[in-house]
Amino acid sequence: LHHKLENEVLNTATKVVTVSRHWADDFNSKNNGNTLVITNGFDHEKVAPQTLDKKFSLAHIGSLLSERNPVHLWQAISDLVKEVPGFADHLQLKLIGTVSKEVLETIGSYNLNEFILNLGYVSHQEALEHQRKSQVLLLIEINSRNTISIIPGKLFEYMISNRPILAIGPRGSDFSEIIQKTNTGAFYDYAAKDEIKKTLKLWYEQFLEQKLKVHAVGVDQYSRQSLTQRLADLLK
Repeated sequence: LHHKLENEVLNTATKVVTVSRHWADDFNSKNNGNTLVITNGFDHEKVAPQTLDKKFSLAHIGSLLSERNPVHLWQAISDLVKEVPGFADHLQLKLIGTVSKEVLETIGSYNLNEFILNLGYVSHQEALEHQRKSQVLLLIEINSRNTISIIPGKLFEYMISNRPILAIGPRGSDFSEIIQKTNTGAFYDYAAKDEIKKTLKLWYEQFLEQKLKVHAVGVDQYSRQSLTQRLADLLK
């Protein structure tokens, strides 16, 4: 019954709108290409100018539960602590939001506890401030084929923070394309320890030279004002 109702909607609607490419591809296979994508986006919120952290801070903002436990990221960081002179003196892992016991135990198993700044829950305004003053922003999605079409809403806030995003998720994720097209960071799958390590080492070197920044392109198309205009044009 559900499939029948879905098929009826997909093939009688003038247009079908969904929020990610994989979902659009799925719908287009059922309605001869009548689906388009309008993603989520960001609001322009007032945030006072922030001074960047003096530490090489890697900040995860939001829930970091057991299904989102990037073991190879912790391994890469642990390797850099051992191998790169000065890295341990500058490193800070900022965890903002709910963090599972399993994730904390995994971090501890790689001898990284001394670098953790676990701030727990903070207000939305504080979260926005941390997005703008942290050196690197971590974005972790569940490692599952079922999540490749999920685009975290937090991505769009991250994109306008002007800080590099280190994103980890399942290969082929829709949000990896957005990061690549907007030049706002780097995306890797869960197993890409060597690539993650290489990127973090490069960003650390840029941090030491006070040159760690992003050169974003085309981000304004993801403002809710622009996205709403696209929807309004569709409804004319």
